Amino acid sequence: MNDEEIIHLYWGRSESAIEQTGVKYGAACRSTARRILPDVRDAEECVSDALMRLWNAIPPEHPRCLRAYLLRVVRNLALDKALYNSAGKRASALETSFEELEPYLAGEDSADQMMEQQELQEFLRRFLASQSKDNRVIFVRRYWYGESVQEIAQALHVSEGTVKSSLFRTRSRLRESMRKEELSR
Repeated sequence: MNDEEIIHLYWGRSESAIEQTGVKYGAACRSTARRILPDVRDAEECVSDALMRLWNAIPPEHPRCLRAYLLRVVRNLALDKALYNSAGKRASALETSFEELEPYLAGEDSADQMMEQQELQEFLRRFLASQSKDNRVIFVRRYWYGESVQEIAQALHVSEGTVKSSLFRTRSRLRESMRKEELSR
């Protein structure tokens, strides 16, 4: 079943919409949640909550890409749950990937100089669009999905050194782009 057919089921308030969404995207949702949450039960809870949120959001929403919309909801729920679970402890492996990016982004002390969130998102969209497809895929898999260097290398059939090198160079280009637009420290 394609996304439009599934969205049509949501608009018709058919409970099979949730079932069809689970069949088509359940594995991707669980994988996204598990990368952030070590506990399988927490991950499953996030997936269930995401499906409920999807049910409540459609209608009136009509996502252009159901998969991206759903995975964003799952990811946000999982991040919220990880933050709740951590309560002062080191949150997860995903935090390590965020720490890699930290030097490239403005700190809290320059919050008054920071762009509004929407402008930053637009900058990042433009930056990633300017990168090669391979570099963009590696960057997004690492910093959006929180995959390890080893997982990315295996999935893309390249060496871990290639992934590390790509990430380093992309972060360097990000820093340079941010400097040019006066967004970095």
